[in-house]
Amino acid sequence: MPRFTVLETSALFSNRVKYDYLFEMEMWLKGVERFFVLDHLPLSSFERSHASLKNFVEEVAVVRLGVAHLALLTTHLLGEGKEDLASFLLFLDSQVSRGGNGTSEPMRRGSAETELALVVEKLDDFSKILDEISRAPFLPLQTYLSLGRIVVGTLKSDPNLGVLFRENLRPVLDRESKQSLARVLASVTDSSQKSALAALFVELFKGLRYTERIRQTIESPSTIKRALLVFGLIRAQSAGLCEFIRKRLLPRFPEESPVGAGLERLVFSVEMEVKKVMELELVDVVLMKDPKLVYARMEDASGILRDLFQQSVIGLAETFSSDVDGRALFPEYRTKLDQSLKLRDDLWALLQAVQAFSRGTDKKALKAMIDTLDAFRRGSMKHLMFKDWSLFDRFFTGFSRERTPRAFLPAAHQFEVFLKTLIREVSKRSVLSDHPFRAGRARSGEGAEPQEPSRYN
Repeated sequence: MPRFTVLETSALFSNRVKYDYLFEMEMWLKGVERFFVLDHLPLSSFERSHASLKNFVEEVAVVRLGVAHLALLTTHLLGEGKEDLASFLLFLDSQVSRGGNGTSEPMRRGSAETELALVVEKLDDFSKILDEISRAPFLPLQTYLSLGRIVVGTLKSDPNLGVLFRENLRPVLDRESKQSLARVLASVTDSSQKSALAALFVELFKGLRYTERIRQTIESPSTIKRALLVFGLIRAQSAGLCEFIRKRLLPRFPEESPVGAGLERLVFSVEMEVKKVMELELVDVVLMKDPKLVYARMEDASGILRDLFQQSVIGLAETFSSDVDGRALFPEYRTKLDQSLKLRDDLWALLQAVQAFSRGTDKKALKAMIDTLDAFRRGSMKHLMFKDWSLFDRFFTGFSRERTPRAFLPAAHQFEVFLKTLIREVSKRSVLSDHPFRAGRARSGEGAEPQEPSRYN
């Protein structure tokens, strides 16, 4: 039977199919595949060692969200107005005219629209089945793994979807990033090292693209848990990346060389940060019902991974070529630096207003503090982690009550401690490593001591 895929249909692919759709389909398909592997699930060490006792119903619900989204993406590939046409063609293929002897004529080979319609039908079928299974009271590990073999095996055998399991679409880079990476690769004389380094950069940029997709997915409460599929994919890709570095790159450099040391740091950072995300930040997220809490945990986790991949690209580029400014690889890196500097300055101004109220304890100082807090909430607060927003809202509501100024002193002291801690954490951001907080050192000693790596990015 000849292989026929929509990727080989030039009329449809060239004019209708966008790269983003294909990249996203590959991501979700591989995410579904990885999510049926125990090692790639966000579980604590205890849960992993006692997986035979765990209920995997919620994991099935996450997979169902991914499969349903794949069906939607495939429908989009048909283009505007093609849905009805594809359904009609599918109906025709199932109703082949019969000959005079009552036997069916051979099924004709369908068009690209028919092929896509079959894909949609298959994904919809799985979505319905997974939806029913996700309502079961208990689903043990072995049943979950068996379900995964059936779902993934069927999707891989599809001539249109299977190719996306086998292919590895490269992320699209902007012109500045391409030029910077070209300079890095030009500094490597060994052709085999150059090809391995290029493959390493591609994987790091692909990880960055995945984190962008995560941030888009978690914006809606109805799709937020679907992002767990991408986290599972990142864990699998990161494990492969570290193995690639250990087997293909590290043996080519002396252990004490700057390049060898840089690669060792890269492997250590990737393993530690991904482990932190999957075995700490995302543990039990699949069970959570509060969308705000789920969003806070996922935003934190995606921020850790985004910074990990950006810093890995920067560190790798600077390791191989001192002439390349790694930070130029990311246009938004300067934006993040500016945002972080503004955020820290605004937090400092808010701290000053709180301290002024604590010293004066009058209505004028209270109003100034409330106004500064309100301005911060409408401005720089958006550059903080979502999980901290509610605390600022709570303090603002509390300080706005009709009470005597002195009654707010205990709350003002708590707010002051919170702000000092927040300034210290923001100062640990990697983009601020070359911008120590001089104001904090001169006035209060906060944020000036040597910093350990921050989780707050």
